[in-house]
Amino acid sequence: AAALEPPQPLPPAEAVALLAAEAPDELVGEADQLVLFERESVIVEDSGLGHRYRHRFVKALEPAGALALAALRFDYDPASNVLDLRLVRVHRADSSWVDIDPALARDVPQPTDLINWGARMKVLGLPPLAVGDGVETLTYSKGFLIAYLAADEPEQPRQLEVLKPVPAGEAMSLLDSTVASVSRGGSSDERYIPPMRGHFYDVQLFQSDLPQRERRYTVSLPATKPLQYSVYNGEVMSSLRFAGDRHDYAFWKENVPALVHEPRMPDASDVVPKVVMATTEDWEAKSRWFAETNEWTFAHTPEIAAKVRDITRGLDTDEEKVAALLHWVAQNIRYFGLTMGKGEGYTLHPGEMTFRDRAGVCKDIAGMLVTMLRAAGYEAYGAMTMAGARVEDIPADQFNHCVVALKKPDGSFQMLDPTWAPWNNPTWSRWEGEQDYVIGDFDGQDLMQIPAFSPEDNLLSVKSTAQLGADGALDGTLEFTGRGVSDGRLRGVVADRAARDLRPYLENWLGALTPRAELVDFSFSDHRDFTRDTTLRLRYRLPGWAEDLGDSLALRSPALALLAGNGALWRLAGLPKAKERVHPYFIWAGQRVELSESLELPRGNTWAAPPAIDEKETQASFRCDWKPERGRLDLTAALQVDRRLIQPEDWPGLRAVADAIEARAAAGLTAGRSASRKGGAR
Repeated sequence: AAALEPPQPLPPAEAVALLAAEAPDELVGEADQLVLFERESVIVEDSGLGHRYRHRFVKALEPAGALALAALRFDYDPASNVLDLRLVRVHRADSSWVDIDPALARDVPQPTDLINWGARMKVLGLPPLAVGDGVETLTYSKGFLIAYLAADEPEQPRQLEVLKPVPAGEAMSLLDSTVASVSRGGSSDERYIPPMRGHFYDVQLFQSDLPQRERRYTVSLPATKPLQYSVYNGEVMSSLRFAGDRHDYAFWKENVPALVHEPRMPDASDVVPKVVMATTEDWEAKSRWFAETNEWTFAHTPEIAAKVRDITRGLDTDEEKVAALLHWVAQNIRYFGLTMGKGEGYTLHPGEMTFRDRAGVCKDIAGMLVTMLRAAGYEAYGAMTMAGARVEDIPADQFNHCVVALKKPDGSFQMLDPTWAPWNNPTWSRWEGEQDYVIGDFDGQDLMQIPAFSPEDNLLSVKSTAQLGADGALDGTLEFTGRGVSDGRLRGVVADRAARDLRPYLENWLGALTPRAELVDFSFSDHRDFTRDTTLRLRYRLPGWAEDLGDSLALRSPALALLAGNGALWRLAGLPKAKERVHPYFIWAGQRVELSESLELPRGNTWAAPPAIDEKETQASFRCDWKPERGRLDLTAALQVDRRLIQPEDWPGLRAVADAIEARAAAGLTAGRSASRKGGAR
């Protein structure tokens, strides 16, 4: 077989034929654009450096599609890759074509939020397009997408006992800014070689927001670097061809409809057909590499050691000390990423730098905790993970987050996440159950997974007492106590907003019950106290809450009514109304709510208890029981969703439980009235 060659522009006649070909209605659907083909080819050198060519041809099907194609955007990161626009050509429906000069593209910074690592984009405007026109683009890039380590990392792993503190000045030299030098100067390809030198990996998705007639990916590697791969979430065709001293791998899929988006669906990588590939032999090799890459960053200074002693002073157990250090890091290292140079991505900033700057992204926050744990005498390491999506078993980099592994005396590990710990009680966030991770350990560790958390791990306890007045107003108290995810949500009520905004926020909670709701008073336990679960207490008044039916009164349970519509308190509040789903429903965490409520009537009124409810489905349940006691009605209820991920086949049952909760919350509770009391409550 011939060696893989860079792609060439389409012959005009072929472009005309592709534009003229009819696409099946079931493929196009309501899309305003159609990808006639997207072909990506990668030629990998022995060093692991990849030369990547992307050839794409898109047709405008509707005026909105023509407008969307009027400006093209190409993203790249000058610290680790280069991007060259080779061809931008507009093919008209009348068979004419026009080339757009790629030099007209504007090279500007990408929009940023809390991470500012110098990512850039090239933006190019096109002449007006009409329905039936097509846009062909051909780009070349080399390098890698995430820079993992500085060029000056030690060649051999340093052992803990010989590590010396890295002065901040030296660290800054090690991580000197590359915004100018990398993006504008130098001709060497050395900086574009992947950090795990000699290895190649990639993750390719074969479905997108637009329908595709053809999606093809080809990679050519030296025969000495065999590629292992696997296909997930569907079918993708594949082939392997021997081409002299190289192996050419091809993956393709045809007539792929657009991805259907649904509320709270998982990350696209968990649902669309994809191929994960890597030349790395196993996860143990990746684990050792990550340890060797970052070991030097965990050295601590006398100032850090003194702070550790101050934080742990007076604490007796290892559990208390570890929790205190984690929460100090979580509360004191702000999440903010600035370019410190060649080592962004998963190269951790030196602990001394983060301690001084009091800022960093997840990798730096994790590195700060590792540094402080080691200063306290513990054995700790950094770990790579993927928050919100799976890591497949092929040892390719599939990570978006960095955490901490604390090695225990028995050789097992306790996982810690300081980035997700601010205003969360647990040392590992209950949002991160069933999360895959790899520890950076010199001994080499396999891919592991956090166990699933039970609904009880995220328990919300609700105590409600209320008295109905003769005027129909309800005066009551609601007390919420949270654990796990529920604890974090309650702490966030205080921590995530200014003091002046707190009362209006809670008034909005009550305003969902009735526009006339009044927040009389509220109180919190200390949201900065991580030795206990958080409690929120509300005192309220709901004028006109009871409806006068002549011989009886009708009013709703205030606690159930509040829970049913409040997404901050109950995971299934506001559940989409669709009867069926294509994709799983992803809510990050299961939850259990236990509710006890006591509603008192004015003298002379008696409750008619509604029938008990016991709705049990495969992944959710709702139990509700009422007990009348003279003029008081006592409610005991339990609302539960079992898992963080609900499969489509379980959706109807989940919807049934949510419907039962919403219906009961909306339905009136009836109280009979004695003849002498008729006409009292309004």
